[in-house]
Amino acid sequence: MDYLAQIIKGVLIGTANILPGISGGTLAISMGVYEQILHALTHLHKETKKSLSTLLPYIMGIIGGIVGLSFSMEYMFDTWPLQTNLAFMGLIFGGLPGVVRQIAHPRQCDRSPRSFSSLSAACLLTLVVATALSLMKAGQGRPDVVLTGGIIPGLLLFLLGVMSAGTMVVPGISGSMILMMIGFYQPLLSAVNRTLLALIMADFPTFLSQGFILAPYALGLVLGFYLFALLMETLFSKFARITYCSVLGLVLSSPIGILAGIPSSCFTPRAVTVGVLCFLAALMFVLWLEHE
Repeated sequence: MDYLAQIIKGVLIGTANILPGISGGTLAISMGVYEQILHALTHLHKETKKSLSTLLPYIMGIIGGIVGLSFSMEYMFDTWPLQTNLAFMGLIFGGLPGVVRQIAHPRQCDRSPRSFSSLSAACLLTLVVATALSLMKAGQGRPDVVLTGGIIPGLLLFLLGVMSAGTMVVPGISGSMILMMIGFYQPLLSAVNRTLLALIMADFPTFLSQGFILAPYALGLVLGFYLFALLMETLFSKFARITYCSVLGLVLSSPIGILAGIPSSCFTPRAVTVGVLCFLAALMFVLWLEHE
C-alpha cells in the first residue's frame, strides 16, 4: 500500500510540474515526501541502493504523470479550468497540517531564529513576493519560440533545463509558468509530445531529430536537480523551521498563482459549486495519502 501511495504522489508531482502556476515542490512538501526525495537525490552516490529504492516509485509516478496525464490534464484545464485548478489547490492545502507541525515542533539541530517576529517575517515576505509575482504573471504573454539545433540554441536549452530543475526542486516556483512567460513552454511541451509519439510509432528519424534538440535541456535538468537538491537539503537540515515558514507563505499565496489566469466568465455558480467539491475531495485525498 505504501508503494502504491508513493507512485500516486509521484503522479501528482509530475502532473503539477507541467501545469503553469502550480509548484511540484510545494505539492511534494504538502504530501510530506519532499525531504525524503531530497535526501535520496543528494545521497545517490553514497547510498545508491537505498536511494534508488526510495526514488523508484516516485520516478515511476512522475514519468507516468508527465507522459500519461499531460494530454488529459491539458483537456481538463481547457474544458473545466476552475474546477481543475481548485482540485489542485485542495492537493496543496491538504499538506498545511504537516507544514504547521514542522514549524510548531522544531528539530533539536535547527539553527533557525526562534522569535515569533522572525518566523512571521519569513512567512509574510514569501507571501507578499509570491503574490506580487503571481499578479504580474497574470495576463502576461510572449510569442512562442522555435526550437532548433546548434551550439547557441543548445546552450540556451541547457540553461533552461537547469532553471527548470531549480523551479521543480525549490517550493513555490512554477517553472511551467516561467517557461510560458518567455515563450518556451508550448514549444518544449510539443517537442516532448512529438518525441514520445515518434517513439511509440517507431518513427526513429523523428525521434532522433527531436531527441537531439531536447538533449541539452535534459542534461540541464539532471545537473540542476542535483545542485538545487543540495541547496534545499542544507536549508531543511540546518534551518528547517524558518524554511517551512517561508513555504507556508508560498502555500498561502498559491490561490493567487493558480486562479489569477482564469477568465471571470468561468466563475459561474455551478462551476464554483463543483469546484469547491473538487477542492474538498482533493483535500481529503491528500490527508488520506499522508495517513497511509
